[in-house]
Amino acid sequence: MPRSATRAVLLITGLGLAGRAALAALAPITTDEAYYVDWARHLAPGYLDHPPLVAWLIAGPLRLFGRCALAVRLPSLLLQAGTTLFAASLARAWAGPRAAVLAAALLQAAPVFSVGAVLATPDAPLAFAWAGALWAVDRALRADRRLFLLAGALLGMAALSKLTAGLLAAGVLGALLATGEGRRALATPWPWLGAGLALLLAAPMLRWNAAHGWPSFAFQLQHGLSGRSFSWARLAQSAGAQAAYVSPVLLALAAAAAWRALRAGAAQPPARLAAALTALPVAAFFTLAAARTPGALPHWPAPAWLSALLLLAAAGARWARAALWTGGALVAALLLALALPLPWASPLDELRGWEEPLAVARRLAPGARLATTHWMAVGQLGWRSAEPLAYVSDRPAGPSYYPPAPPDPRPLLVVAPERLGPSRAKLEELLGPLEERGELAATWRGRVVRRYRFYAPRPPPAPPAPAR
Repeated sequence: MPRSATRAVLLITGLGLAGRAALAALAPITTDEAYYVDWARHLAPGYLDHPPLVAWLIAGPLRLFGRCALAVRLPSLLLQAGTTLFAASLARAWAGPRAAVLAAALLQAAPVFSVGAVLATPDAPLAFAWAGALWAVDRALRADRRLFLLAGALLGMAALSKLTAGLLAAGVLGALLATGEGRRALATPWPWLGAGLALLLAAPMLRWNAAHGWPSFAFQLQHGLSGRSFSWARLAQSAGAQAAYVSPVLLALAAAAAWRALRAGAAQPPARLAAALTALPVAAFFTLAAARTPGALPHWPAPAWLSALLLLAAAGARWARAALWTGGALVAALLLALALPLPWASPLDELRGWEEPLAVARRLAPGARLATTHWMAVGQLGWRSAEPLAYVSDRPAGPSYYPPAPPDPRPLLVVAPERLGPSRAKLEELLGPLEERGELAATWRGRVVRRYRFYAPRPPPAPPAPAR
């Protein structure tokens, strides 16, 4: 790559990293991030909701730098920079230095990869492993078959990030089988050794799931593919949200580039075909799933749009500059909306009203072991507390699968957010008779954002006095 292009890629990557780091230090911890922090306090080979890598990545910086937002987000920030470098290098191999610079810029202009990469989620290691695996496959076929081992390691990393990694593996295998160059590579041991390495790295998560009845797989199938009726409204909502996440012009151009690559089929190099197979087909899969499943989330197809943006960078486009400006403006508007203190109800209310119940609980029952009733509260209250909260509910969540904790003799106080978790009757089925210790309406700017009730197990009746 010419030095000027290399410098441009490094400058774009460095500026993006610096901007995200500043935002990461200032933005409050989100509900999902706080939940993953609780996982990081209970390290295990697997969790109900996702594979374990997000917790493993968070645990080290938390122990090293203490409880601060930047420590939680540091791995995601660095991984996004790595994703940008992988993308630029791959685009350069496909189409030259200008494509490398465009790929780096595209990842800063798409909100899902720029603003989204501020947060500590499983999507950051998945994107890094996704782009890295495509890069390693391309290099293995161009230069050294042994790089299939790196591709396998990155596929294993993807599997430890999100179960979506299976679609990446299928796309890579399909591309190798469909092309003459790929079939020649499959006749050597290196792709198979890479596949074995991927399975070896994913083995702790797979073994944990097998021991617990495959809860992660069942959870994701229920969460994403449980719908039984098609809804045009849900389809439109998913498509519109994806356009906002990627930015509308970028999404349209990337979809067109991915469609052209898909139509080219086996006439193109295997890694480029793998990108095509993991772009529109994966995006269509999740979009159709969203049309059938209430609660499906629009960021699920994000890896597909990463593949599509790689293909767009390699193809170039007359409207690429307009797409970059549109995406950049959308990123700026999103940051402005997050910074403005809106006086009415907003999605940010999910992050408010968690401090007050801890102060009330400590006043009501000094020294008590605090418990709560919903995964959101486990994360948010646990982030603000000096210690993690116990989880008491009739529905499984991540803490339901933590390794058993040593007995705790302290009395229990349950902090129960309204409409989050089981009713009092259900709690009494789990804990026995309860007595209410108080209630709280947490407010922000004069608005009630959350209500709580506090319960303690009713002490057993005193034994009768001995007869004289």
